[in-house]
Parts: sequence; C-alpha cells; structure tokens
Amino acid sequence: MADQDRGEVKPLSDVRREIDAIDARMHDLLMERTELVRQVAEAKAQAASEAGEGSFIAFRPGREAEVLRALAARHEGPLPLAVVFRLWREIMSAKIRLQGPLRVEVFGGGDPLRLWDLARGYYGSFTPMSLREEAMDVLRRVSKDRSVIGILPAPEPGSDAWWAMLGRGDTAPVRVVACLPFLTEPGMMPEAYAVAQADFEETGADTSLAVLSFSEAVSAGAVETLLEEAGLTGSVYLRTEQNGQYFALIGLTGFISAGDGRLETLYNRDGIDGVQLIGGHADPVRLAGCLEKGE
Repeated sequence: MADQDRGEVKPLSDVRREIDAIDARMHDLLMERTELVRQVAEAKAQAASEAGEGSFIAFRPGREAEVLRALAARHEGPLPLAVVFRLWREIMSAKIRLQGPLRVEVFGGGDPLRLWDLARGYYGSFTPMSLREEAMDVLRRVSKDRSVIGILPAPEPGSDAWWAMLGRGDTAPVRVVACLPFLTEPGMMPEAYAVAQADFEETGADTSLAVLSFSEAVSAGAVETLLEEAGLTGSVYLRTEQNGQYFALIGLTGFISAGDGRLETLYNRDGIDGVQLIGGHADPVRLAGCLEKGE
C-alpha cells in the first residue's frame, strides 16, 4: 500500500541515466563558464593596460560574496548550503587562478590548523598556501605581491595587534577585504580576516573597519560615544597600546569610503590623534541551527 501511495518507483537504471545526463550538462556549463572567465581576464588586462598598470588583481572579494549570497537566496532542499558554498568556492578559486596567479599566506601562530582549514575551504584545494610564524611576515608578503592573500586571526585580547599596522609606513596598501567563515550562525563573529591589495568594495551589506589612535587610554564606551556624535554606527572590537600610543579597532556598520565626511568629523574630536580606514568585509550569510548538520 505504501508503494502505491508514493506512485511507481523508477527503475534504478533509469535514475542513473538521468544522473549521468545531469552530470554531463553540469560539465558543459563549467566549460562554458571557463570560456567566459577567459573573456573576463582579457577585459581586466585591457583595463589595467589602459590605466598604465602592469598587472591586475584577479580576485574580487565583493563580487565573490555577492555570488554566494545569491546562491543562499535561491537554495532549497536537503543539500546543506555549506556544501554548495564549498563547491562554488572551489569553482571560483580555480577560475581566479585561470586569470592570474593566486597564493595564500596563513598566519601559523595561535590555532594554525583552524586558520589553515578556513583558508583551504574558502580559497580552494589546489591554491598554493604557506604557513608563516609571524603576522608581520604575512603582511610584508602581501604588501610585496598583488596576487597574495593573507589570512590573519580575528583580533582578540593578548593577540598580535596586526590590525594597528595597516595603513602605516611606505609599503603598498594592504587592507582587510573579507572575513572567514562566510557562512555562520547568528551572533558569531569572524574567526579570521583576509588581507590583500585588492579594494574593499560595497556589496549592500558590509562592515567597515577603522583604527582610531589616541595619545592616552580611552574607554570603549567613550569611543562609541564619539562615533555616535559623528553620525557613525559601530562598536569597539579591541583596544591596545604600543609604545605609548593607544589604538582602538572599530567595526562600522555599512560601507564607509575614505572620503566620507563623518570620518573628518571624527578626526576633529578631542583626544583622537588619527583615523585610519583599514578596509572591511561583506557581511557573512547567517544560518540558524547547526551548520555541521546542515540544518
């Protein structure tokens, strides 16, 4: 009776033929997508040449985030979204490497296995990756090569304040461009940040990062009051002191550009010695329930 209620069951051989046909179509689409990526690379190379640049940065963190969000918005069925994201990250990372070189430098202090796993899951199984013992070594390598992405731990008390170094010195501009993981449960903070010479681009749902410097210690509450008075919404992630200078890492809601007048207003506040935008990231996709079980 149960079989009759469900209708006639297809022969296994027929189901397998349908699966084989789907596999062939998927493969055709991947090859078609590869040809389009080749055209994208040609367009980027032409734009770089016209701008007088010798090379272009193949990866676009903002665009990649938009692709993943679109997948999340249309996804349905029992296949876990985490699996879909992993598949697309493999595809996107492979296509990036078809456009130009890509290498990932991972900070090896703290919990290196976790950072390595996050980087590998996001930037693909075949992307060259290396562990580095010091955060500053990661930053130096990123500043010398536009094709390198650095993976650094999300700041926490007692950790290396690598974020206070961004935007300082005469090296090429290195900024935060993404956060990992990109699929999380509500309320979870990023575990790692990706830094690169790429631009932090607006995606419609973003968090900008800034570093405020002070000549004397300032409470987190006082800093957040200064932000509110300047018309900015944000919170203090971490504070640190280096050689008598005090720094606060700030997460600002939304995309903030360097020309935003509110930053100038903030800079003119009493007690603030400097305001440095250090990039930001597209906000991750939030999933309710247990990610491990695919709920």
